[in-house]
Amino acid sequence: MQKFREQLRDKIFSLNLFLKSKKVRYLSIVGLLSKVLFINFKEGFSIFSEHWDNLLILDACRFDFFSAEIQRRQISGNLSYKLSRGSMTEEFLIKNFTENYYSNIVYVTANPFVDLVLKEKVYKIIPVWKYAWDKYLKTVPPYKVCKFALKAKKKYPDKKIIIHFMQPHYPFIGFSFKKETGISEMVSAINNKNRCWMDIDIWDLFFDGAITIEDIISGYKQNLKIVMNAVEDLIKNLDGKIVITSDHGEAFGEKLHRLVPLKVYGHPRRVKIKSLIKVPWFVIFKEKNLKHLKTVSRIRRVTSRFPV
Repeated sequence: MQKFREQLRDKIFSLNLFLKSKKVRYLSIVGLLSKVLFINFKEGFSIFSEHWDNLLILDACRFDFFSAEIQRRQISGNLSYKLSRGSMTEEFLIKNFTENYYSNIVYVTANPFVDLVLKEKVYKIIPVWKYAWDKYLKTVPPYKVCKFALKAKKKYPDKKIIIHFMQPHYPFIGFSFKKETGISEMVSAINNKNRCWMDIDIWDLFFDGAITIEDIISGYKQNLKIVMNAVEDLIKNLDGKIVITSDHGEAFGEKLHRLVPLKVYGHPRRVKIKSLIKVPWFVIFKEKNLKHLKTVSRIRRVTSRFPV
């Protein structure tokens, strides 16, 4: 009976969202079309198909934007791309973590979806979003993720570490949009073991005409620069094989399909277009020597107040 009540509540909540939100109605249409258009699409790359010691995930990071940023910074490493198994975080996690349990994985995350999907599936989840949430930025600043990552590396030296940043995914640090809640409601809901929430994010504002696609792209690029400042500091303090990748990309108006004149925005589930599933795979090889790990305080505080 309890399960039935929960299912009924979820359906009523979803119906209310559909009626109130232009974005939700748009996503419903895209979702229905994607089930047909991409039904025979080949499954993407598994993050476990290659060896790594540290996997850094930049949430919603497009390959083309990442490639340009790497070239600008001239970071040494080998850049290629992979086709992700998901076009949004939950789908990415479900389709990569297919085994019952991963005893060698410690997952440091700013994204609450990890706790929702991978609970009891990995050796340890370190939910930075619970401990280091910034209520003013409405997100988890990347420098805080770095601090928790280095602590995890020291505490679990024999484990593989996944470090999941929230950026360049919105909310955009340094950009304040009126009425935007970022991912505040999502964090509150998952913290209370609730799968229903309603945030007002940048795409709601876009569909309501409050902001432009140019505003969004500008904020996205700024977020990428900010997280890459933190990543550059972090990789100086890691050893072994380090891979920087993403769970999925972000669409800024690309066509859903050559036969369907519908543009894609954000990162809807099951949408297999290049801007959403083509993600970076940047490999850095360093000598494995745990003694060189520096103190956590060396990770500088990277927010919009600092130059990028």
